[in-house]
Amino acid sequence: MIARSFALLLIAAPMAAHQAAARAPDFKWEKALAAGSLVSLHNLNGNVSVTPSTSGKVEVAGLKRGRYADDVTLEVVETSRGVMVCAMFKDKDVTCDEDGYRVHEDRDRRRRRHDDWDDSQIDITVKVPKDLLVSAHSVSGDVDVTGAEGNVRAGSVSGNVRLDKLRATTGIRASSVSGDVWVVVESLAGDGDLRFTSVSGNVTAELPKNIDADVRMRSVSGSLDSDFPLTLNGRMSRHSLEARIGKGGRE
Repeated sequence: MIARSFALLLIAAPMAAHQAAARAPDFKWEKALAAGSLVSLHNLNGNVSVTPSTSGKVEVAGLKRGRYADDVTLEVVETSRGVMVCAMFKDKDVTCDEDGYRVHEDRDRRRRRHDDWDDSQIDITVKVPKDLLVSAHSVSGDVDVTGAEGNVRAGSVSGNVRLDKLRATTGIRASSVSGDVWVVVESLAGDGDLRFTSVSGNVTAELPKNIDADVRMRSVSGSLDSDFPLTLNGRMSRHSLEARIGKGGRE
């Protein structure tokens, strides 16, 4: 695990929810999916936000921004595992299908004006029933997931990642390259692994008081801190730690 700092804390008060956009969305889609289906969200430039659905359906909304906002939209692809929601840009060669989300660009294409990140953005807001799985990612934007249950994956290249009020029954992964990662887990069941990483940001995980886990913490240039009593499993240094919380088990 690479991070400037890592903190394991007790459950604290939840963060305030983001305010909903005032204007009507530019894109809308909704559908009921079978329990256990995967909702996979992919954005190139813009934020991704996931909250619980009260309708029993997956509800997708997209809000465009920038001078060339008309050049971006969302595409929903139904797969054997569930649905993929992808940001599609007019001047980019983007593929969104069963095999994943891929961007194919040459040098000339990257030099064009539409490749200016500020000119063409879309924020993706999705409401997801609690019996579905969530995977949410953005290249240039923040990723927020609130109130999800089951397996959760979230990541950003240049934005922050926030997971709040999770009631996990399997694994949780959250990562950022240059942003902070902040995770609040209200309850844990099963034995899925927890993995939180950042290359140049802070990582903070607030976990249930009664958690049992084996912990590996790594840092290149920052410090490591924990509010949980730790039993060392090996050597400890300022930038590296392997320890056990409670009876150990999950990682």
